[in-house]
Amino acid sequence: MTLDEFREYINCYDANKPLRDSFTETYRYDFGFFKGSLLLDMDHQLLRLGVVDTAFALEPSDIKSFRILEDGEVLYEGEKGNFRSCKSDIKERLNELKPRIDEYRMLRHQYEMMEEMRRSMEDSRRDDNFRRDDPDYRDRMTEPDFNIPNPVEKFAVEITLDHPYWKSFYKETGAPKFDSNQPSTIDYLDDYTQKTEGLHALAQNLMQIIDPQAQEQVIDPHASTRSTQSAPQAAPVQAEDPTVALPKYKALLDAGVITAEEFEAKKKQLLGL
Repeated sequence: MTLDEFREYINCYDANKPLRDSFTETYRYDFGFFKGSLLLDMDHQLLRLGVVDTAFALEPSDIKSFRILEDGEVLYEGEKGNFRSCKSDIKERLNELKPRIDEYRMLRHQYEMMEEMRRSMEDSRRDDNFRRDDPDYRDRMTEPDFNIPNPVEKFAVEITLDHPYWKSFYKETGAPKFDSNQPSTIDYLDDYTQKTEGLHALAQNLMQIIDPQAQEQVIDPHASTRSTQSAPQAAPVQAEDPTVALPKYKALLDAGVITAEEFEAKKKQLLGL
């Protein structure tokens, strides 16, 4: 920066002082711990890109547009005269993952029951020269791994500016995650709804600064996809290996967790009979 450019910056910054002095925070969106915030003054239609009092206070004329993204896809976007909200297909994506989650929950439940039985057997045998090379100890059930991907990885807020020293703003924020011990599509949807409602409030407030008269338009970018499907298609569940699964279900039968009829039905399913 040359000396003349520095003087221009100082003049611009000094001219912004009345706006900075009048700025009163009425709304804040936090991006996460140590990730920064957006501050809005709805009464004076001002925006500040951070919590520092000395930061520029931006007027409506300084803001060209904004987009709020979900993994790169637009959820909300606005500019003067145009405010759009896009419907999410999160319910369909969760429905596709539900069979895999149900399978994991079943395996997790079986594992925890078998571990409880194993611990009880260890306690009862502790006084009978119990050895760790006993078959009941070696053949313990493997703890299931939770490797189902989260439907959404991240959200992002993108603001395009028309300002001498600020051209754009971009900040990412985290998305909900499954509980690896007790994953639930219902709990995930609740967390997702809470997150997107917060982002929707941010979009509405940004739009009030840019153009208070603009009406929100709701569009469904996934409508054509839904119309071609009679029902949500479940993601294929990987078939169990009979040589691994049968001993597992036999142990559940011996432990009284499942009935003989349930064991026979599962055996026929695994063997394709």
